[in-house]
Amino acid sequence: MKLVFVIHQYFPQCHSGTEQYCRAVAREATRRGHEVTILALDPWVWRDDPPLWLRDEPYEGLSTLRLRHWEGLSANDVLLDGHNPIVAHKVADVLADVRPDAVHVFHLRRLGADLIDAARAHARRVVVSLTDFWFLCPRFTLQKRDGSLCEGPPDGGLGCLRCEFEDLAPMADDPAIAGALRAVAAGVDHSPHRRDPAARAIAVLRRKNELLARLLRAHAVIAPSRFLAAMFQKNGFPAERLQVLPYGLEPGRVQRLPVTRPRRPLSVGFAGVLSPWKAPHVLVRAALRVRGELRVAIHGRTEEGMFQAYIDAMRRDAASDPRISFPGAFDQTRVSEVMAGLDLLVVPSLWYENTPFVVLEAFAAGVPVAVSALGGLTEVVDPGVNGFTFPAGDVDALAALLQRLVDDASPLAGLHPTTVSSIASNVEVFEPLWRG
Repeated sequence: MKLVFVIHQYFPQCHSGTEQYCRAVAREATRRGHEVTILALDPWVWRDDPPLWLRDEPYEGLSTLRLRHWEGLSANDVLLDGHNPIVAHKVADVLADVRPDAVHVFHLRRLGADLIDAARAHARRVVVSLTDFWFLCPRFTLQKRDGSLCEGPPDGGLGCLRCEFEDLAPMADDPAIAGALRAVAAGVDHSPHRRDPAARAIAVLRRKNELLARLLRAHAVIAPSRFLAAMFQKNGFPAERLQVLPYGLEPGRVQRLPVTRPRRPLSVGFAGVLSPWKAPHVLVRAALRVRGELRVAIHGRTEEGMFQAYIDAMRRDAASDPRISFPGAFDQTRVSEVMAGLDLLVVPSLWYENTPFVVLEAFAAGVPVAVSALGGLTEVVDPGVNGFTFPAGDVDALAALLQRLVDDASPLAGLHPTTVSSIASNVEVFEPLWRG
């Protein structure tokens, strides 16, 4: 089959979990004889770029089409998530040229959910893999500005004005204006070409329902965790339209190297993006409270513009303790080596994670994990069997766990990391969905 995979960013510049999964599925599909084209947004727009461009920049042997566009092409920036006609028309031209049997969508941030309609017009089948909460939440994390958790647009979407659109927040706090916005948002949309605050606010209130309506146009919708599926159901997406399929790993991605665990000092690590919602600072603060022989490595890029102030503050907190290090990010070829150096991987996330690939990599490497008791993490970690859980953000609880293991690491020896599904098993599920 001819397949087009659509994603909001891609290798080599971007390599978080969604990109890793898209690449793994593409590799396995190619191995099985399918012809795969990656269609990826390039999110970095430069001053001298034209308003819209598309280039074929092959990567790892796959045709990889890179799309850039000015976000200012739309009069109403909020509408871009669901209505981005300039990009949709360009993608439609690509699909008309490629003539795929199926389009598999991995993420549509900054591309627009109307790409699903464009895909339906040019392919027999459209499959969407949900990897976060973007269809429900403008921030995609279901986390409010103050870091507290959310279960979907509060107060009919007015809460999203307060959370994500500071310039529109006063409208949500004025009862008369808020009531008028609700009334207009429930009617016919006459605002796609307006840029005024009221039009933008109405678009925010309509966002979730409009994006979910677009999502319903897909032939198949896949969730990687029961938790994510349940959250979409809670927000009105039909349960019968969702299929749960946990992530799989590529064969050979991680090797279980021969090491003796646990060691002295106890070796604990974090691996991932150093962002406030991934929350490595929780591990740093917990480690500072632990007495005894402990080594903590925080793996991740320490030069990260969006999160630089957060990273710098965390490193200042850790500077007084030589047991805590920041060795930087590592590429895929070093995963086995890094995991072999750990007795315990800590995933202290403050948002509703699904199944971070780093947890699956740890299991494949034979490393137990300690995770926040939040979201899909609780589906893969069974306390006392393959790891530990602790309340999200609870520095004291994590410190107490680490202190117990520093004092007596024998509980680690009794843990048995879970066998991880393969990417081949995922593609075996996808193939009939692509074929229809």
